[in-house]
Amino acid sequence: MAEAFARMRQQAQRANGSLPNMARPVTRTPQKKSTSPVRRLGRPTGPDGRALKNPRNPVGIGGLIDREISARGWRAPIAGGWVHGHWDDVVGEKIAQHTRVEMFKDGTLFITCDSTAWATNLRVMQRQILQTIAEKVGPGVVTKLNIFGPKAPSWRKGPLHVKGRGPRDTYG
Repeated sequence: MAEAFARMRQQAQRANGSLPNMARPVTRTPQKKSTSPVRRLGRPTGPDGRALKNPRNPVGIGGLIDREISARGWRAPIAGGWVHGHWDDVVGEKIAQHTRVEMFKDGTLFITCDSTAWATNLRVMQRQILQTIAEKVGPGVVTKLNIFGPKAPSWRKGPLHVKGRGPRDTYG
C-alpha cells in the first residue's frame, strides 16, 4: 500500500512539478466572485425567451397512451370501436333503435337494419353519417358503410332435411 502511494506521489510530482504539503491541514481558499451574475431563479429559457422543456417533468398518461397507440398502429381499430360503442351518438337515438353496427374492418363499417325501409333510409343518409363519423373520430377512419337489411328466414330446420331450393309455390 505504501509503495502504491509513493508511485502516485511521483506521478503527481512529474505532472505538476511540486507536491502538496501533507503536514499542514487543508484550508479552503475563498473563491473569486465573478463579475457577471448567474441567474438561477425561475425556469431556464432558450434564445427566443421561451421556457425550456424540463426533462424531469413527468409525461401525462394521455400523451403516453396516445404515443403508444400511434406507434402500434391502433388508431383506426380504436376509432372503429368508438363508433361501435357510441352508435346512438353518431346517428341519433331513433335510428340506433332500428340499426346495429355488426363489424368494422379495413375502413368499412358493416350495419344491419330491422327492416328494408330502415336500410333504404340509412343508404340515403350515408354521406351525412360518414361526415358525422369524420367529425367525431377523424377523417379517413371510416370510409365506407355497408348497409344490410334483415336476413331472410331459414327454411332449414331440424337435423333431417331435403336438399333443394326450399318452398317455391308456397305463397302462390
